[in-house]
Amino acid sequence: MNQVLVAALAAVLAVVVALPPPSAAMGRLRPNARRRLPAWLVGREGAPPLRQRALLATAAGALLVLALAWPLGPLVGVTVGLGLVVLLGQRAPGPDTRALTVQLPNALDFLSVCLDAGQPMRSAVEAVAAVSPAATRGVLREVGAQLALGRAGPDAWERLRPHPVWGRAAADIARAERSGTSLSGVLRVHAEDARQEARDQSLKAARTVGVRSVVPLMVCFLPAFILIGVVPIVAGLVQDFLSG
Repeated sequence: MNQVLVAALAAVLAVVVALPPPSAAMGRLRPNARRRLPAWLVGREGAPPLRQRALLATAAGALLVLALAWPLGPLVGVTVGLGLVVLLGQRAPGPDTRALTVQLPNALDFLSVCLDAGQPMRSAVEAVAAVSPAATRGVLREVGAQLALGRAGPDAWERLRPHPVWGRAAADIARAERSGTSLSGVLRVHAEDARQEARDQSLKAARTVGVRSVVPLMVCFLPAFILIGVVPIVAGLVQDFLSG
């Protein structure tokens, strides 16, 4: 009975959490409500919203309450629910490497064109970021922000060395700026390499389509083959055995 009561309360809480947020007028009456939440509860930038995390945690806690005996069920359910809220809040999505790989060649070419036109690195980065898609814009704005703060060009690009897509190009750009070599040539070489890598990834993805389509075909045709080809044979053998 206690488990049913706790599960019902958890279901009610899930409904409350799933309700849409208050209107804009009500939100203006409580401008500081979000700020009062602790940082560990709000979560990192890019993490799922608190409302979604709370809904998922409530559902998981309710399942544990029903599955485990009293009083272990409520204790484990509450602990796991709070843990899910915190852990999901600290998990931010990683960079969209596929989009960045496709956008990298054009971004490097545009940077090369801007530098050839006589623009300084900061202006070139800001100009390319303004016309780039969202994924590349975020990377270039990070470099532009470092340059705007007065950080040297090699140091600003060096921060991108661990990046999965921009890492190699950023390291060579920083090296070229330190040595005084031509940046346009470095950018063009990396643009061509990135373009070839994007083509290779597209070809690899196209080749894996046939392999990935085997599982849906098996799921669709294997039950039909068993029902039409195997089951009648087995049924006939069983019938002959019983009649004999």
